[in-house]
Amino acid sequence: MGTQVALMDDDSKVLTKGNGYVLDITGICEGQGELSDEYVTQFLLQSKVIKKLKGNGDFRSDECLQYLAECDIVVTNPPFSLFKEIVAEIVKYKKNFLIIGNQNALTYKEIFPLIQNNEVWTGYQFGEMKFRVPDSSEPRSTRYWVDETGQKWRSLGNAMWLTNLDNDRRHERLNLTKKYTPEEYPKYDDYDAINVRRITDIPYDYPGIMGVPITIINRYNSEQFEIVGEANHGSDNEYDLFKPTINGKLLFKRILIKNKQPMKEETPMFRILDLFSGAGGMSYGMEKNEHFTTEVALDFNEKALQTFKHNMPDTETVCGDITDEKIKAKVIELCKAKKVNMIIGGPPCQGFSLKGKKLGLDDPRNFLFNEYLRFVEILKPEVFVIENVKALLSTSAGWFKDQIIKKVTEMGYHVEYGVLTASDFGVPQARQRAIFICSKNKSIPLPAATCETPVTVRDAIYDLAYLNSGEGEFEQDYITEPSSEYQKQMRRGSKKLYNHKASNHAAIAIKKLEMIPPECGKEHLPSDMVGNQQFSGTWGRLKWDAVSPTIDTRFDASSNGTNNHPFLHRAITPREAARIQSFDDKFVFIGQKLYIRQQIGNAVPPLMAKAIADQIDNILQK
Repeated sequence: MGTQVALMDDDSKVLTKGNGYVLDITGICEGQGELSDEYVTQFLLQSKVIKKLKGNGDFRSDECLQYLAECDIVVTNPPFSLFKEIVAEIVKYKKNFLIIGNQNALTYKEIFPLIQNNEVWTGYQFGEMKFRVPDSSEPRSTRYWVDETGQKWRSLGNAMWLTNLDNDRRHERLNLTKKYTPEEYPKYDDYDAINVRRITDIPYDYPGIMGVPITIINRYNSEQFEIVGEANHGSDNEYDLFKPTINGKLLFKRILIKNKQPMKEETPMFRILDLFSGAGGMSYGMEKNEHFTTEVALDFNEKALQTFKHNMPDTETVCGDITDEKIKAKVIELCKAKKVNMIIGGPPCQGFSLKGKKLGLDDPRNFLFNEYLRFVEILKPEVFVIENVKALLSTSAGWFKDQIIKKVTEMGYHVEYGVLTASDFGVPQARQRAIFICSKNKSIPLPAATCETPVTVRDAIYDLAYLNSGEGEFEQDYITEPSSEYQKQMRRGSKKLYNHKASNHAAIAIKKLEMIPPECGKEHLPSDMVGNQQFSGTWGRLKWDAVSPTIDTRFDASSNGTNNHPFLHRAITPREAARIQSFDDKFVFIGQKLYIRQQIGNAVPPLMAKAIADQIDNILQK
């Protein structure tokens, strides 16, 4: 206090150590957004808002407890040595709070029961935390740095927010993919519970007590798990049940949990091989159903796989030609090791044209489609899904579609097929794709529409409508509030906004867009400015209260189709295109603009893929 800025109280006396003070204000400024340190400093120097307390400001004193009684929310970074006491006071007064603490405090006998009873939980930051420190701070050998502005920083590696304010993360279910085996999960010496080394190793089918790292509290969902106790010294308190030893070796403290809904042996887990995966839209959507996980992904596009791996790091990605025998052998070996029982993908079918009818599936141009089926023959999955262009079903009066059905039926699979429209499943886009669902055990009809009222362009991207041509960054903060449920859904779990960067259009392109009214097209351009584009949709603007046309791989060009913003003078950004494809904001696209637009335009909308996964799950679990 008083070491960085010489502050005075409302009696114009300089603040002194040994006294307590209260800062009591009703507001700082009328504006929006973050205030700089300099602004706040000047406010404190010029405004008489600091009052001297009678005592030294101890939070346990009567006068400070009176402030506690009056408040709505407590936000503080207390000394870690006083963490238990301040939490006890806040809970006693039944206040909402947000407090920085050390992760070890989670197992304190005063804190642990609150977590166990679902009265408090962790906030959004857990682990590495960085803090600005005063200029007077001495350099340190670790966890200390000075940024480009000269600001000094320090960090902690085991800090956290503890709170009783609700947040989205505490309702997210862990996607459990490991099956219990006695060899991998040994029991403790003196207690009937298995040891789980990592959170990602929690088995989905174990019904008993499991000892897991204390970081489970940061992923804890009370609807999925029950906290039984802790294992540390076995003597601290009634919640510390035993010392966690295996074969006499003492392990670090563990949290003891039970899965409230362990999956039964017969409940299927779908372990996917994604062929022609691209950036992973189909896998990402299917993984939104907790019973699906993508184990292996194959594509020849290295840039797309970088994006896939960034967003689904647990998947084994293989970059290579599907016809290369070495690549094929590697993928098959991985699939067998990971017990893959499902295949998905959209194999190109260049031979599916009127001219190709003579040879059908034997047409050399259909070699990629046949390579897909070779993986089916070798791996014999329980179910596989083929995704392709809508025209595949109608070409040559359905002759090619019949050839596929005949081939797949001969392989011993039930086949259901049809056309799915993305907007039927909450995707703000009119995209249509042909889908074949092939299953060993029973027919799986295509999913029925899940969305009665279409999600519109306005629902999808209205909160992003503030960039002009050339503006934006790869990573930035959100500066608006969501205005629709879809926007809230897309933002959920994302701390930053990625890929929202507008194309830097030529001056002539901007001039043309300035002539086109909101939601209109090139019919408003003078004939000498229309150009050579033959299609009616070129230079078109999206319509706010309709679904978008199909997003293609050139959505960032103002002259290409109906991809321009409803009223801003630019094409849509990659993030806006991703929203229209139903990629949530957590999904980050990696690479140069050329590669990103290909990744987005070629993707299967994740929400449509989720609907397919939900249908497979529902039918096969009946």
